[in-house]
Amino acid sequence: MRKIITLASFILLLNGFLFGFAVDTKIDTFRTDLEHLQVGDRIYFNVSILHDEESSVNYVQLEPSEIFIILSYSSDIKKMDNEIKTDFHFISALFDTGLQTIPLQEFIITSSKDSVSVYSDSLQIMVHSVLPADSVALKDIKPPVSLYLGFWDIAFPLLIIAVIIFVIILITQGRKGLVLIPEKKKKILPAHVIALKKIEQLKLMDYISKGDIKRYYVEVSWICREYLENRYHKLFLEMTGYEIRQSLKDLNIDKKLETNKILQECDRVKFAKYIPPIKDAEKILNELVEVIHATKEKEIEEEKDED
Repeated sequence: MRKIITLASFILLLNGFLFGFAVDTKIDTFRTDLEHLQVGDRIYFNVSILHDEESSVNYVQLEPSEIFIILSYSSDIKKMDNEIKTDFHFISALFDTGLQTIPLQEFIITSSKDSVSVYSDSLQIMVHSVLPADSVALKDIKPPVSLYLGFWDIAFPLLIIAVIIFVIILITQGRKGLVLIPEKKKKILPAHVIALKKIEQLKLMDYISKGDIKRYYVEVSWICREYLENRYHKLFLEMTGYEIRQSLKDLNIDKKLETNKILQECDRVKFAKYIPPIKDAEKILNELVEVIHATKEKEIEEEKDED
């Protein structure tokens, strides 16, 4: 393993010598509270790349993982004698506790002759839980409860016996063809009808104008998950984001990419303290309506005029 790391370091140093670049990775400690960093808090870090004037640097954005996500980034270029310094400023977040690692980030240095990939250093950070330390403290065992028979302790068993007798009577009458309670058919609404009704109710709540953006995205996420559960008869309300993506992939349905995008955006607002623009908040609800119409069950018209 050490030989592989040594060989990788040698290759990076060789590329740096041939292409004339240097990479420096640092945490912005002025904006990042490393001592009290909790799950979902924003982490600011910078990557500086020193290269020649004839080349340019581009960032290769990786897909977010279940634990680490890049929320946003920006860059600026400074001239230094005969070299160029390109600084990248990242805003990120971690979603697990303990000693976590900010993975290395990929950049491409391009010149008129060739291009080469370079990487930032990985950074290790301690992430604390949002729960207080005493939330898992052990408590004393409760003493034995004295036996006391009250009114309901006697009445409840008698009530159960009465119910059993009533059920026996119902069964007997049913065998004789006599119905005591007429059966009422319960009409089950299609999944898309339920979801669209809840979307209309959400619009009436007007969370956006009230400034309650987080509550708005929580409701959007719930309606989306509930629709998927009612439509495909799987427990989407109890799944994680990763499990939902896998289930949609296995189902091989249309609009799965749009559905994943909606749920990921909702999770960013719920857990990463990300406040999106109002136009994005209004757009995500329209995208959910499009997904529902594209994936709803086709209704078979069987009812005919009987009047």
